[in-house]
Amino acid sequence: MKVLGIVGLDYCGSTIVSNVLSGLPGTVNVGESHWILDRNLRCKECGKAPCPVFHGTLLDKLKSADIENDSWWEIISLGTGAELIVSSDKLPKHYDRFGVPNYLIFLYKDPRANIFSWCKRKFEYDLSDAPSIISTEHIEIGINWWVNITIQMADWLEKQKSDVSVVSLENFTINTREMVRGISSWLAMEYDPSAIDYWNRELHYIGGNHSVKRMKPNQHFYNKIAIDERWRESISPQDSERIRNSNEIWALIDRIKEFSER
Repeated sequence: MKVLGIVGLDYCGSTIVSNVLSGLPGTVNVGESHWILDRNLRCKECGKAPCPVFHGTLLDKLKSADIENDSWWEIISLGTGAELIVSSDKLPKHYDRFGVPNYLIFLYKDPRANIFSWCKRKFEYDLSDAPSIISTEHIEIGINWWVNITIQMADWLEKQKSDVSVVSLENFTINTREMVRGISSWLAMEYDPSAIDYWNRELHYIGGNHSVKRMKPNQHFYNKIAIDERWRESISPQDSERIRNSNEIWALIDRIKEFSER
């Protein structure tokens, strides 16, 4: 059994990446599995309907597991028959809780896009009808959020003995086939090009920001893997340049990239 844990901030693109990787042979994507315990969530795509992967028996075993002594990932592997488990639990505290995966991907999104996504939800901007500019004050709070959480992740990753890879969501989006082939090789897993068109197959995972099955044609990620540049209409040019030229932000990303070279 192998476990791949995606580490990253909220809205970093982990749902897309984990759904793509779930198409590799012998792989199950558990998504944000901590929500099984923390919010009693079921499969995102199946909802209240019976799920063939995260069925009642498996969920009951996970809910009753002694996390201190039982292997969270082994319970999932035995319950699904998976050789590779992909988790997008993202935060170090969840991996410390369930067991640190033997493979870790630090997934990061263009900080401008990431900060935009966080601010939009944190401060409840309604952009459904027309774009509006996120205030500089809120952008400042968003930058502090990004930096503080990323420092915590960098400190945690530095201590881990797992194999670490660093993936830019934008690179993954532009070079999806090449990136998936490279990740498959790194994991010593068979590469399957059909994994890329994840919306064409049945999906099962916990949590995530959106349901693929219930996505509408007018939504940004409908049946495609695309760079998210919606931030361009909602971040002022001055704030955009401030983020893009932040030495602190890019120094943190460079620091984490060093872990993949160990």
